[in-house]
Amino acid sequence: MKKFSVIFAVAAIALAASAEQPVFNHLGAGIGVGTNGISIEVATPITDWVQMRAGVSFMPGITFNSDAEVSYTAAGMHRTSSVDLKGDLGRTQGQVIFNIYPMTTRIPLYVAVGAYFGGRDLVKITGHSDELEQVGGGDVVIGDYIIPVDSHGNVEGGLRVKSFRPYVGLGWGKAIPGKLLNFSMDLGVQIHGTSELYSKYGTINTADIDDDNTFNKIRDKLKVYPTLTFRLGFRAF
Repeated sequence: MKKFSVIFAVAAIALAASAEQPVFNHLGAGIGVGTNGISIEVATPITDWVQMRAGVSFMPGITFNSDAEVSYTAAGMHRTSSVDLKGDLGRTQGQVIFNIYPMTTRIPLYVAVGAYFGGRDLVKITGHSDELEQVGGGDVVIGDYIIPVDSHGNVEGGLRVKSFRPYVGLGWGKAIPGKLLNFSMDLGVQIHGTSELYSKYGTINTADIDDDNTFNKIRDKLKVYPTLTFRLGFRAF
């Protein structure tokens, strides 16, 4: 992370120092749709080779379901069952991204570097177990971790990532259109590492048995978040 930040800062300063045109002499705006949901951005040139985009992305509350193992004690006996958990992908995140055009903006192929921030909850997890409500609580197993269930049989937690996530990608199109409108797209990844499991109802412990459910697969395999965005750009001035 520190090496990425230093390299990025040095490159941005060097390019800005060599600019042949005034900084911020044009302004554009864009609306996009893709794997981040709906994005709204403003853009301005930094040099003949660099344009900066800054904005916010809204992911709608897309949900999915997955079964997980639950354990509890009843009548002095340890018992296991299953519960249906709901995952919610909805989140809001901000972004600042620099489009670097190796052949200047006359050829709109660019390398994108920057970062996303906020929107730490990659997946929100909720669920309810009637069995655990009857016995006053218990545990849910996700991967090799145990999430506590409250006395009403409710599960609430999620998978959480870093609040600052570096971004790299490739794209085609100008962030600031040469005319009134244009289309652009980019493909890249947010680098967030392994997500952390959290619970609102207590401490998470290590499980004796690994439950290979959907949430555990997301946690183990999704170390980067793939980003594909199609954008409609507007030129303000």
